[in-house]
Amino acid sequence: MSDLIQMTLYRRSTHFTHSKRRVSYDISDLVIDDSVTLDRDTNFSATEFNFKMIFEKKPIIPYTGDIISFKWKKKKMFYGYVFKYGFDKDHNIAVKCYAPSRYLKNEDSIVFKAGTLSERFRDVCKRAGIKAKVVSGASHKCKAEVDDGKTYFDMIKNAISATTKATHKHYLIYDNYDTVELRKFPHKKLDIIIGDKSGLTDYDYSVDIDNTYNVVKVVKKDSKKSKNSSKTKTGEDDPKTTTIKSKSVTMPSQKQWGKLQKVVNAKKKANDAQMIQQAKNELKNRNRANKELKITCVGRTDLVPGNYVTVEIKDYKKKFKDCPILKAVHHFGQNYTCELTMKVGQSWQVNGSMS
Repeated sequence: MSDLIQMTLYRRSTHFTHSKRRVSYDISDLVIDDSVTLDRDTNFSATEFNFKMIFEKKPIIPYTGDIISFKWKKKKMFYGYVFKYGFDKDHNIAVKCYAPSRYLKNEDSIVFKAGTLSERFRDVCKRAGIKAKVVSGASHKCKAEVDDGKTYFDMIKNAISATTKATHKHYLIYDNYDTVELRKFPHKKLDIIIGDKSGLTDYDYSVDIDNTYNVVKVVKKDSKKSKNSSKTKTGEDDPKTTTIKSKSVTMPSQKQWGKLQKVVNAKKKANDAQMIQQAKNELKNRNRANKELKITCVGRTDLVPGNYVTVEIKDYKKKFKDCPILKAVHHFGQNYTCELTMKVGQSWQVNGSMS
């Protein structure tokens, strides 16, 4: 498979070796066919890369922390670090690697000043010691906050959520070889149609209302202080001194789906009209079914999370336009395929979440 696969192992240091210098090995011919998988998603987790290689008499062992570079037909596909390796009875070495964004799982305590998503992203990547690039940024200023004992992923996620809520624009973190990028979501439209006669080999389409709401109640709680205290001994609100005012908005879909209600707290100092508008805004994305499409198709290197593509299933007379890819698992080998999880319609825009 060396004509398709180029894989190189770089010793990250001399910590586990007897060599006085860092060395590299071309392991392309040792890689077992159909064992190479590349797994990416938009759920704030690092790109995962797995493969198996032959255990020879004088084996080349990919030690934890070593660097793996992978190219498919000379195109750079993965750069990352060995996090696990092991041996089986068939004399194979199984290797699991993660891309540089794996170091965004590191925890830290930071006091952030007010700043943009781009600034927060660059800051935490620098602290994690990884290369970063802002492909698409935002001018919105996130408020100052204290992130104590949180992962860098969570810190970026908070900034993305705040930016999306203010601007209605979506973003994702993407491992582009050795650089972690901040991209808009969706990122790029692919000018192709995946269908029964154009690469589609399997599919599963589903519609659900598990996370759907057609009634939103906005509540405002008022706890009046008594002579003793406004709280009970357990720290809970005292029923004798607490009142709750609410405003609700109901959608016609209740007739079909039944009452699916969500309660949210009113914004500070909101009046009745503002509470009703808040409920309407919440329902814009909540009052719709979730549509998900999973497909298996002939492999293409540009079928990655963030990109979007049209899928046509003639058996059911369905044509899904511009479906954003949320998760992509590439299986490299003589029979190169992709497993894609995609969103259909606009339900993926709920609350800035892409999962």
